[in-house]
Amino acid sequence: MKTDVIGDGDDLLFLMGWGNRVDGTNERWFATRLADEGYRVTLAEIPTNPTDFDREYLSPAASIRDDLDDPTVVGHSTGGLIAAHLRPERAVYVSPWWAFYGEKLRGWLLEWGSKLPVSVPLVPVDFDREEVGPRVTDRGWERVPDRVSPAFVQEIRAAQASMPEPSVQARVCVSLRDTVVGLQGVGDRLPAERIHLYNGGHEPFAAADRGAATAVVTDALVAVE
Repeated sequence: MKTDVIGDGDDLLFLMGWGNRVDGTNERWFATRLADEGYRVTLAEIPTNPTDFDREYLSPAASIRDDLDDPTVVGHSTGGLIAAHLRPERAVYVSPWWAFYGEKLRGWLLEWGSKLPVSVPLVPVDFDREEVGPRVTDRGWERVPDRVSPAFVQEIRAAQASMPEPSVQARVCVSLRDTVVGLQGVGDRLPAERIHLYNGGHEPFAAADRGAATAVVTDALVAVE
């Protein structure tokens, strides 16, 4: 995993979402806002086509965490799924990919193909730029892969099914307009009082009013400390 560090203060591990980059404009803007709250933010960029969740996602994330001093964890999207498997006490999950949304990556062709251990990216990514947020940059979208492998989808499904329960301190930040991940995965695991809502799409840092959306995340951070 690629990493970078922003800020100076208490350690915070930011496990980014699928397709996010440590040098991405919006990602760094968000990390800087977290750093402004008094954190030393370690950004971690995850691979986009892993075929082994534990080896390529969980173990590297655990290694980064272990090099930090008891960090608070913020996990976005796929990073939120990885973060949950780390079992942190203090965590904020942002639009976590704890369930699939509707038929996304679940059509009949994929259902048939995903039974094969194929690691070649064959499955079209079926969410649009607008679903992520209006502030998505041209460069950022160009670097998002347009396909994943059946093996990747298998690994995500297995990780969702085996996901540990979030800690009693954990908070989740979501938008009810998110059509990239399934919000039922959040509602099945956390009570309403620990779920914070922001206005926007899948990424609060790509929302039209990203300042207000990100403030929801920083408020959740205060609640878990």
